[in-house]
Amino acid sequence: MSPVFKTIITISIWVLFIKGLIASVVGCVLTGIAIMGGNTPLMVYAAISCVGIASLILACVAVKLRKIAD
Repeated sequence: MSPVFKTIITISIWVLFIKGLIASVVGCVLTGIAIMGGNTPLMVYAAISCVGIASLILACVAVKLRKIAD
């Protein structure tokens, strides 16, 4: 695999990882704020958390594929 593709894959992995972390934390914080405020959490908060978890899983899959391709 050429170094250009390795660099692109590495950047993509980091973007997915950071996006996953931020989305998971934001979803949990917003859900906690809604529950402490006495409101029922909106489905959007669960969706944000799911997107974060999916991004983290995709980052792991991309790392595994990159290791296989080496």
